[in-house]
Order: sequence, then structure tokens, then C-alpha cells
Amino acid sequence: MIVETKVVGRRTPFERRPVPLPDGAHTLRSLLTHLVRQEVAAYNERQDRVGLLRVLTEKELSEGAATGVIRGAPQERTAPANADEATQTALRAFGDGLYYVFVDDEQIETLDQPLALRPDSTLLLLRLTALAGG
Repeated sequence: MIVETKVVGRRTPFERRPVPLPDGAHTLRSLLTHLVRQEVAAYNERQDRVGLLRVLTEKELSEGAATGVIRGAPQERTAPANADEATQTALRAFGDGLYYVFVDDEQIETLDQPLALRPDSTLLLLRLTALAGG
């Protein structure tokens, strides 16, 4: 499955990346839970490396040069993220209308709607931004 993310109102392009499709039947709730848990695990892993001597690879340098941003590791370790709390926040944000979700160009409007996902499906997470003054 391809996951795309975009923040409405920003000029940054869509971020696209392949994500392995989880096993079993899918609802938006289960899919968001799966994605949030993956992101929290990756974040916590990056935090575990904070404070260690980190040398950027040639690939990281060239990718950073291509995007115009070369990032080193954060200098201070933060508390590990809690996957359960992050999942609840993501589900609440969807319920509050802070982002829209589309699967293969079809908007998904409820968390428990069954999803027909294929390995080549595209999931778009479209985050909305508040208007100034409004």
C-alpha cells in the first residue's frame, strides 16, 4: 500500500511511501492504529540513538541536499512516545475533522467502515489547517 500525506495550504509536495499492508480485515480504525504504532516505534527508535555519535551517510547527505534540508539527530533525548495515547489522539483528530482520509480516491468518512485494500492501494491522509482569524 502507498501512503501519501499532505497538509492543505502548504506548498510542500505530497509525501509518498510504501507501507506493508497489515494482515486481516481492515477498517479505518485498524489501519490508523497500525500506521500510528509504526510511526511511534520509528520515533522511539530514533530517540534511542540520541546522544550517540551519529555520522550521516552519503545517501542521507545527498537526499538532504536534494530537499534543501540536512538534519542531524536531535541533541536531547525526550520521553518515549506512548503508542496507545498517540493512537487515541489520531482517532480523535479524525473524529474532530482535522484530517480527511481517502483510499483509492474514495473518501472514508467513518472509522469503522470496512475497507477493501489491495497491495497497490493508495491511502491519502489530508491534514487541514485552520484559517487565520477564523
